[in-house]
Amino acid sequence: MKANVLYALPTAFDLLALVIGLGALGCRLWILPTVQAVSGTVGVAAILIPLWQLLLICLTALTISSLGELFGRAAEMSGLPFPDVLPLLPTILFHTHYGWVWLLRALALTGLWVGWGLGKRHRQSRLIPVLMFAAGAFVALTRSASGHAADWGDPSLAELMDWLHVMASALWGGGLITLCIVVLPHVVKLPERRRLTAALAWQFSILAGVALAGVLLTGFYNAWLQVGSLSATWQTPYGRTLLAKLVLVVPLLALGGLNHYSSVPRLQRWSGRPVTRRSRRLSLLLMRRLASGQRKRQVVQLVRRFIRRVRAEAIVVVGVLMCTAVLLHGAPARHAAHSQHGRTYPGVPSACPGEMLPRATSLSRHPFDDAKLGWRVGGQNPRQCETSARKQREILGLGAMVPPVED
Repeated sequence: MKANVLYALPTAFDLLALVIGLGALGCRLWILPTVQAVSGTVGVAAILIPLWQLLLICLTALTISSLGELFGRAAEMSGLPFPDVLPLLPTILFHTHYGWVWLLRALALTGLWVGWGLGKRHRQSRLIPVLMFAAGAFVALTRSASGHAADWGDPSLAELMDWLHVMASALWGGGLITLCIVVLPHVVKLPERRRLTAALAWQFSILAGVALAGVLLTGFYNAWLQVGSLSATWQTPYGRTLLAKLVLVVPLLALGGLNHYSSVPRLQRWSGRPVTRRSRRLSLLLMRRLASGQRKRQVVQLVRRFIRRVRAEAIVVVGVLMCTAVLLHGAPARHAAHSQHGRTYPGVPSACPGEMLPRATSLSRHPFDDAKLGWRVGGQNPRQCETSARKQREILGLGAMVPPVED
């Protein structure tokens, strides 16, 4: 478990940077036009500067975490400590599935850096953030192509659903974090803060609603695919980590529901914006609390309460991402049923059925394996696993002898 957490640290920072970066670009494309419609280019300029600074931090973190993940995967694949994997990096990059995916990721990151530099000079351009969002989506795709979903091959429905889950989570969770640390702190300082706060809350609630539907649908599919059975949710480390993630999702949904059905309609009424009939019915009882003598004080509390809830949601999102990073570095619960039939080999990382190497699935699928199995944990019989492990160590140049499997 300690090894899992150690290897998961670069992934945790990588996920956080990727989600916030995509969320920031999503806010730039779908939320900030609302600011421009209300307060003009002056209001947008006041937000674009810190938003681009946030993107700089995200890109820097993504670059560093990508290198950290490369070294971490090299250590997992070879079974060697971090200082000894440097000579193996060229072989891993050019002769393993993960290496090719990592190179494509590096290419997309280069495009993001170029887009950031151009966007800094042309902040009002809409095409640049569109292209950056596409490059960021490709980075997210490389994560799915090098994770558990890649066990089903490239491309596959599992990879598509995993990628959609990452994208929906980024638009929802990353957008919340961006609102919390960049957008709302600057909006409340603008002259049109009343209309802006209401407009932003309404616009983001629509985006969050669509993204939430995508998160839940793809999340249930991925959980069913990786867990395999209900009992595995509490009988395996992967299942227990997934339960911890779901426990964090529950308050996240509750806070989002409070904002969507309480704060957002009341903010619309307060700013003089039209409220839909459904929202009017849902918020009618709550609006009655705005008595004439306490209206001003309660309006101030309303704005503060909305911002506090957004902050609370952003904090919970970070916890959910930490759990996700641990899940990415643990063997899926679906392999637990096969573990009792496995065996390990001296000098070979135990990625075959049996004692499982952290993040074993899809760790090293490579062109030399005609069946594209790589070190599949639960899908190989012992002889297949012996052959795959032998090939892997030959590719890495470790030369360790793998004892033959007895029939």
